[in-house]
Amino acid sequence: MGITREKKEELVKRIAGDLKKYPVIGVASIEGLPGKQYGSIKKKVSSKASISATRLTLMGRAIDESGRKELQELKQYFGNATVLVCTDADAFSLYRLFKQNKSKTIAKAGQIAPFDIIVPAGETGLAPGPILTELKLAKVDARIQGPKVVIARDSTVAKKGDVITGPAASILAKLGVEPFEIGFDVKAVWDHGTMYMGEVLNIDEEGILNDLRNAHAGALNLCVYAEVYNEASAPFIVAKAAREANALQKVLEAVKTPENKKEAKAEPAESGQVEQK
Repeated sequence: MGITREKKEELVKRIAGDLKKYPVIGVASIEGLPGKQYGSIKKKVSSKASISATRLTLMGRAIDESGRKELQELKQYFGNATVLVCTDADAFSLYRLFKQNKSKTIAKAGQIAPFDIIVPAGETGLAPGPILTELKLAKVDARIQGPKVVIARDSTVAKKGDVITGPAASILAKLGVEPFEIGFDVKAVWDHGTMYMGEVLNIDEEGILNDLRNAHAGALNLCVYAEVYNEASAPFIVAKAAREANALQKVLEAVKTPENKKEAKAEPAESGQVEQK
């Protein structure tokens, strides 16, 4: 039974209110996400984001009634099982929030492989029998080794973009291979005047931070040894100069010791010269 007209109006009004309240608005797909996992993820992120799931027409009306013309562009990313996400967090933080709450799941026949799905070589724990035929149908190089079935070499069950077959899906499940992730799939986010696509937001933050740290360390090292003065390099250049000055001072002090002076006076006699009286 559908919801009443009054309920629809209330829902549109509530969503429009969130669209006015929050500066960052995202569109995400929850296609294939079981209701239990949806509820769990929604609860986990509730302190950071407001999530609305309803008919596309009602979400479209909410955008219209929000008065934010810039959000009209988000409608083109509506699809099956779409939700609107409203938040104060920036686009990258929002994407990371949902990425952290994704979970692995098995493949199903008919799905498109998101990447090359490879069954690694090694023991399977499966007993010999009809399973060998299933493995062969799934293009897995397997053989019997004692009481176990062993994968002889890494076997590609499906390449990226391939449709996963029934035998492949069955074998992957039996081997415990879970190539898919379920969760909120962020399609686009409007963040303070900029529209970000989901693929742009999927970045390796730790990798980028490491690259920045290495670049900074390299630039600082170059500045110190080339004596290029700036706010970061000046303290290191001064410290380097102080160390070099201290080292030079020790060398000079060593030259001035009494032992060195005696050795210096004795040098002419040692060379065969006779002192004149």
